Amino acid sequence: MQTKTADRTIQLQLALLQEDLGRLQARCAGLPRPPDVTVALRQFKDLGPAFEAVAAFTSVLRSNTTSLDEARRAQVEQQLRQLTISLWQLHLVAVAPRLERMVANISHMPIGTRFVLERWVRQLDELRSEEDIVAGLDPALLAKVETMARQLAKDAPDLMDFGRG
Repeated sequence: MQTKTADRTIQLQLALLQEDLGRLQARCAGLPRPPDVTVALRQFKDLGPAFEAVAAFTSVLRSNTTSLDEARRAQVEQQLRQLTISLWQLHLVAVAPRLERMVANISHMPIGTRFVLERWVRQLDELRSEEDIVAGLDPALLAKVETMARQLAKDAPDLMDFGRG
């Protein structure tokens, strides 16, 4: 009985995750190309929490699969893995044009940009440790995003770097 209830709860949560992913897709599709570095940075920073909220919900759901039988757990974990891949792929596609704009005008980046990008580089490094997720991503896009993020984290103005410009 408890397993049936757990399975229904997980099915509902999976459906909610799919809806969240759909909303994120619509939001990202509606973002205009950033006209300048300030808008690009703002869009980049605004996207992060939306993706992190869905990723956190995915982690919570993953921890709830322990009450399922082994076959069902494996099936749900595969669905979660695919959702995670889709989430990361969408995130990479969404941030790439923002990073491109920032890299193209790195000398005009606002003070403190380095801090934001260093955090993103750490997230990308953590992603690299999840081989099963990385295997499902577009490798060229991931490499391009990583390269741009690392360049920005290295060359963008830091909080105390008032001499750039």
